[in-house]
Amino acid sequence: MKRNLKLITLLLLIAPALLISSCKKDEAPQKTLADAKKEWVTGTWKQKDITLGVTTSVKVGGNKIKLESGWSMLDHPTLNYLLTQGGQSPNPFAFTRNNVYAFNSDGTYKVDGDNDYSILFSLPEAGKSGAWDTEVYSSVLALFPAKDKRVPYWINTITASTLNLAITVNIPGLGDVPMNLLLEKQ
Repeated sequence: MKRNLKLITLLLLIAPALLISSCKKDEAPQKTLADAKKEWVTGTWKQKDITLGVTTSVKVGGNKIKLESGWSMLDHPTLNYLLTQGGQSPNPFAFTRNNVYAFNSDGTYKVDGDNDYSILFSLPEAGKSGAWDTEVYSSVLALFPAKDKRVPYWINTITASTLNLAITVNIPGLGDVPMNLLLEKQ
């Protein structure tokens, strides 16, 4: 009898622990990194700046001019002088100053800018609209301006309020130049 009493006492002590551990809590589904980055990209972004992506130098006449990574293609005096040919033409990047990019949750995008000319210096080949997705472990923002065309841009950094994309722009006389397109969430 004593032995049965000990067994019953032991079962009464263990039973609540088993019941509690067998209950499952309703847990919210875990988001993947890809889903989180898509959420961050989704929304309206206004261009803050376009900066030079690498340090380099150019030869103008007989002079070699050093250009520093991070210089603004919109506002840096040296770049502005070179891009405007000494003030004789407009800075082509200035047309992009007010560009707005809308990345919709349905996977479509729209670019609002001054004209098609400005698109060449912000998101080259992106056009005015199309589809978008993130790729390569969510490190690439891929734009699809047409069904048979894919245009990838590396995401350098992304936060809830800033998006920094690596772009390559072909500048006549210089060739392909790596740059950073800096956007702010609106």
